[in-house]
Amino acid sequence: MLSIINQIWEIQLKSATNGYDGIQRNLRRIESELLELGYTVIDPIGRLYKETDTDIEANISTSLHADSKVVKVLKPIIYQLENGQNVLVQKGITIVE
Repeated sequence: MLSIINQIWEIQLKSATNGYDGIQRNLRRIESELLELGYTVIDPIGRLYKETDTDIEANISTSLHADSKVVKVLKPIIYQLENGQNVLVQKGITIVE
């Protein structure tokens, strides 16, 4: 399932970048279906980075400072609802500047 979610993520990024507005509704419906299956997909773009973050792996392109933030997301953060609790099933893979 993670592979499918990551492929959908890539399609969303490419469609937003290239202006394929016609498929946005379909992508939102798929996202809704994933939520019903218990998956939460989080885009950490723009988030301030702290070395204590446990839900992302950061490729750091400059020296860290107080305003270091996620500038690119290669893979999103994915949680799955299990026994009433969200469990991290995939760390986000990011680039931090």
